Amino acid sequence: MSFRTIIKLMDIKTLIAGVVPVILGSIYSRYAFGKFNGGYFILLAVAMILIQSATNMVNDYFDFKRGADSKEKENEKALVSGEITPKQVLAIIFTYQFVAFIICIYIASQTSYYILIVALAGETISILYACGPLPISYTPIGEIVSGVTMGIGITTTVIYIYSGVFNLNTMLLAVPTAVFVGTILLSNNLSDIEEDRKVGRKTLPILIGIKNSEKLWIFNVTMLLVLTFILLIMGIYPIAVLGAVILLFPYKSISNFLSYDKNIYTKSKTMELIGGIGLKYHLAVIIGLLISIIF
Repeated sequence: MSFRTIIKLMDIKTLIAGVVPVILGSIYSRYAFGKFNGGYFILLAVAMILIQSATNMVNDYFDFKRGADSKEKENEKALVSGEITPKQVLAIIFTYQFVAFIICIYIASQTSYYILIVALAGETISILYACGPLPISYTPIGEIVSGVTMGIGITTTVIYIYSGVFNLNTMLLAVPTAVFVGTILLSNNLSDIEEDRKVGRKTLPILIGIKNSEKLWIFNVTMLLVLTFILLIMGIYPIAVLGAVILLFPYKSISNFLSYDKNIYTKSKTMELIGGIGLKYHLAVIIGLLISIIF
């Protein structure tokens, strides 16, 4: 088992979905409530990387067991390529989840044990996403579940850990992140539409078709800008965030997205594109918040 195999199992291109809510929640807590803890920040980032990686592995494990992954996925699926055995994957999943749970217990002991309830709820959803009689990944609601759980759930929980505050504003702050996380899964499912159809999945792109999925993708990306204006008007974002987003937003991403066909062979391009959009958008938001904190 090589380091390259572990990286492939972790599916690092998706880890931004777990790390971004931690960073955003941490910076916003400092901006809105004057609360931040460097030790918690490091532990939360590590825990989310482990949890997101383990979730990816659980999904890959059950897909492999069901025979849902074709040989065309050898470059991205370590189980399909034979680089690792199912037992080894289960051992890594257990290790990652155990370490993340220990981190969670420690943070809960220092803040609030309600955090454990949130953690257990998130863990339950991640398991139901990949296994059971009808895994969430086989349904059209995967984008919504992942967006709400990771985008809103993680961001608001991080803010609560620092500040003890959970309210409507902290939830609304996380809506753009929820849209971004959901669009990551939409991008993945759009690329895998033919392979998913063969194994009986009923994902959102299969349900609404490729063209409508592309329109939804464009709508979601555009909504990041619209939501920035709305959150500014509501007083949740400072004006510096809007300025940073306008300057740094990757406007050409939509034309780039429409310039090629979406399939398993262009999947890496699509995933890199949505990852770059989310990274640049949240970087702009964080820069705007930091400017507001300093000045």
